[in-house]
Amino acid sequence: SCDQSVRHIWSTLLHNRWNVFVGAEEYVTWEIAPGQLADGSIVDIWGRTSDVNWAMPGSGAPCTSTARPGRWRSFPYLAELEGAEGEALWGYLCDEWDREQQADLYPERKLVKYNFFMLQADVLPNMAFSATRKRLIHAHECIKVNTSMENPTINATRNDQEIEETEEVDNDPSGDSSRSEL
Repeated sequence: SCDQSVRHIWSTLLHNRWNVFVGAEEYVTWEIAPGQLADGSIVDIWGRTSDVNWAMPGSGAPCTSTARPGRWRSFPYLAELEGAEGEALWGYLCDEWDREQQADLYPERKLVKYNFFMLQADVLPNMAFSATRKRLIHAHECIKVNTSMENPTINATRNDQEIEETEEVDNDPSGDSSRSEL
């Protein structure tokens, strides 16, 4: 179990180290994680913002996500972890959000669930970008929703809308957050 985690980490590190010897990437990737709070509002827990913005980060410049620097960049590559390790990995984002938002004092700010997406756009020969492709990496429930009416706040905000795993996203530079995908 621990060996598998170490293997994922070494694989990611080796990939990062050898990238200096290859040409420029032919695509740009970034992540977004729209989450639903107990009060029903939708936020971006990966970017730690109250607005969900599907637009390419960096004002349209060819770059990767600026939402989380450093070692956070390897987080999506650990998505294959399952069981207790996977729960710890994905549950950390729930705990982090709740801690930063002081959800123990403000229960309406408690994170109920989120979807973690990886978005990608090809770099075209004229340095423009193709339409953005979106892939669902993981769907996570932070609070196991009870179907009884013991906690009507959480039950009232539950949204079971189907989410397609791969689709094109409108690459609207205005960053319209109306498509929360939860």
